Amino acid sequence: MARRHGAELDTAIRTAVLTLLAEHGPGGVTMEAVAAAARTSKPVLYRRWPDRASLLRDTLMRIATTAIPHADTGSFRGDTLAVLRGWAALFTGPDAAVLKAAVAAAAHDPELTAAFRDDVIGWRKREMAALLQRGIDRGEVRRDVPVEIARELGQSVLWHRLLITGDPITEDLLVALVDDVLVPFVAPR
Repeated sequence: MARRHGAELDTAIRTAVLTLLAEHGPGGVTMEAVAAAARTSKPVLYRRWPDRASLLRDTLMRIATTAIPHADTGSFRGDTLAVLRGWAALFTGPDAAVLKAAVAAAAHDPELTAAFRDDVIGWRKREMAALLQRGIDRGEVRRDVPVEIARELGQSVLWHRLLITGDPITEDLLVALVDDVLVPFVAPR
């Protein structure tokens, strides 16, 4: 078997992490198990990540940063809709089971909890604050908007549907969240 490098190896490793996480929870994501599942060696993993927590954190961050858009579309509405569509695609796509497993397992794994809260959710909070600031700068968002609430409103509905109710996440829901809840909430008065 030829040695894999670059993107091919990276994909195999990250797929192994996600598969192990979904099937066995974070405790199943060991360097040995990932190496075996990705058909590589532990030294290859240790050259890139110092430990399993770093590997988990990096994999979760990669999912979030590639799935959730963070570019400026030119409007608060467009930016927010793009973010919610990214979450919706993630929550209804092949990684939905992994996200559910990661969140459920985090209650019993302080390393995973820290990685998810500090890195993935922390990154989203910073990105949403920047999105709101762009809206303020364009005059679409009032200067006194409570950022800590506005940055979570739409996303929290999607997380609730993913983890609690199981209700569908549809395009109509996304548009209603943006047009009927978020834009009116942040609009200058």
